[in-house]
Amino acid sequence: MIEVNDIYKSFGDTEVIKGISTSFRQGQTSLIIGQSGAGKTVFLKALVGLHDIDKGEIIYDDRQLGKMDEDERTDLRTEMGMVFQGNALFDSLTIEENVSFALNMFSDMSASEKRDRANFCLERVNLNNVNH
Repeated sequence: MIEVNDIYKSFGDTEVIKGISTSFRQGQTSLIIGQSGAGKTVFLKALVGLHDIDKGEIIYDDRQLGKMDEDERTDLRTEMGMVFQGNALFDSLTIEENVSFALNMFSDMSASEKRDRANFCLERVNLNNVNH
């Protein structure tokens, strides 16, 4: 479970996140909606530790994000995925290489295990055989 308790985030004088509290439970689908510029992306980047928050706390299964060192944050990120808005694929990589990018950085899987995992993920979003 992810708990968000009264978080704030500013950039200079611009307060982007103002006292958000919520929780995300395992197996439950949650939506983050709002108009353009409302802070959705900043909120998500704060959740994964790409932006440090100014105030409040974010807790992953009893582990407080703000108290983690960079190695602990890296370990935490291996438990999650993130989809970026806009074109976030690497043009120089194949579809399979893009899907396997995090595995190449954070796992010790063999090449065939990575290929199998990439194929599994592609099949789940109805993109069967696009990497062949």
